[in-house]
Amino acid sequence: MTQKKITYIIFGASGDLSKRYLMAALKNIQHVDTVVPISRKDYANLKDLILNDSDKNREKIFHLAIPPAGVPEAVELISNNFGKENIKIILEKPFGNNLASAKLLVEHVDKYFSEDQIYRVDHYLAKESLRKITTEEWSKENIASIEIIASEKIGIEGRAHFYEQTGALKDFVQSHMLEMAAITLAGSFDIHLREEMLKKIEIVCDITKNECVKRGQYEGYREEVGNPDSMTETSVSINLVSHAPALRGIPINLSTGKAVDEKITQIIIKYKDGGDKIFNIEHEQNAYERVMNSAIAGEHDLFISSGEILESWRILDAIEHTWKTSADLMMYKKGTQIRAIL
Repeated sequence: MTQKKITYIIFGASGDLSKRYLMAALKNIQHVDTVVPISRKDYANLKDLILNDSDKNREKIFHLAIPPAGVPEAVELISNNFGKENIKIILEKPFGNNLASAKLLVEHVDKYFSEDQIYRVDHYLAKESLRKITTEEWSKENIASIEIIASEKIGIEGRAHFYEQTGALKDFVQSHMLEMAAITLAGSFDIHLREEMLKKIEIVCDITKNECVKRGQYEGYREEVGNPDSMTETSVSINLVSHAPALRGIPINLSTGKAVDEKITQIIIKYKDGGDKIFNIEHEQNAYERVMNSAIAGEHDLFISSGEILESWRILDAIEHTWKTSADLMMYKKGTQIRAIL
């Protein structure tokens, strides 16, 4: 069998993601014999920088490590310069900024490439420790609630511009936390089952009365970002419910916060008899290697479908609209216990 050859092109090569993770991971990836870093100034000269090899065993993978606003132009450039054959596109979160923008982004990408050519990254899906939720035994009988927590001791670490545009809801809940919830409900990483589970999740309370959605901001954040009026949340806690037959009506809580007392990521299954089953999701250095290898192999179960993107934004859309006119922001001290802001 002829071995596949890969040209790996990184848009946003000078960015933090590329420098910290992508370039390091590529050193351990087989089949990649050419790596091409691309910055914004290179857009006019793509054909000069990337050899348009006619070899049918050569595949071009374009990893777009750029903000969502830059994705439409990049996708169009790739199509206009290199066509569609033997091309894969890897996209990084956030996938849009709300439901409307996510729909537009999906529609735009669909004009140029098919869904099976698109690989939307959530590196949490590549964590081996998350797989335990599907490989270890746990009962789905007599469950009282499901709780998913992701907390960090650090603050925004100098990412003022990014975080002011994003916040905890978009940065963590819309992707990582809802995907972890979908995997838990599905008991599987299967991309189609995950989407079906997301379709069955919703908020069932009055958001405007703060009954099931809380947001907070750590003291000192506004000084860090230079915006004394910032309403950007650094913590958020959301109560959801699933209508999936096996887990119908069971409360699901998703909570995340920065600058709290401990760094943990946990999925906690609580039972009516007071017992629980805890899954600890660990930091894993080689998650991006799994992401890249899965894209090369054409395996989509470690990536997010367009349907999942739209369903996750559908779940959170009402929160986005409510927060635009609401002042319900709780301030908390750095080092506060994560349980105190849930």
